Amino acid sequence: MAEEKVIAYIKKCLEEGKMPEAIDTSRVAGVQLSKEELKNYIYKYLESGWVSRALKGSKAAGIELTPEIITRYIEKYLDEGRIYSAVDAAKLIGKPLPAEKLVSIGNEYLINGNLTSGLEAYKLAGKTPQAEVLITCAKMCLSNGELSHGLEAYKLGGSKPTAEELIECGEVCLCEGDITQGLEAYLLAGKTPTKEMLRECGEICLIERRVDDARKAFVAAQKIDGTA
Repeated sequence: MAEEKVIAYIKKCLEEGKMPEAIDTSRVAGVQLSKEELKNYIYKYLESGWVSRALKGSKAAGIELTPEIITRYIEKYLDEGRIYSAVDAAKLIGKPLPAEKLVSIGNEYLINGNLTSGLEAYKLAGKTPQAEVLITCAKMCLSNGELSHGLEAYKLGGSKPTAEELIECGEVCLCEGDITQGLEAYLLAGKTPTKEMLRECGEICLIERRVDDARKAFVAAQKIDGTA
């Protein structure tokens, strides 16, 4: 029974990327771990983007991760848009990431409304995204109810959102129970949401047990009624 618990613990360590700990435990407990098994776990870490865990595991197991292997994974990470894993892997072999590839990834992120990752990709490439790409990102962010990111993207692109875009963003925010950004979007558009929308937003907040947000929504609805 005790041995089964030890084996289960070693297995858990390996699954979580804690290979050095698993190896130390196996030696103390007299449980054998084959090189092939450890190698498979190291590649599993790399597949998951756990670069630092793969490196620590390879050192503990005495299994070499050659620059060629790491380079293949850098290319794989970049193809899949996994920038941070690619950065970690590149650091291991001191290889700079290709700027053109990073810009391509950055554009993909931006046109899909992922401002943070898109800007990070461009930053790593030492480049600046074009205004039209940023504005496309801004429109996507606002349509998804991401007011702050939408406004930031518009600002970086040297433009401003239309009232219609702000109202659409406000509606999305309120429907999702985001009373703060919803009200802000409507305020920037110079409009006021309907009391029905505000009450529905408040009910969503109550269901999610966000009492302060619910109160904020119901108070805003009362002001429209003229009863506050």
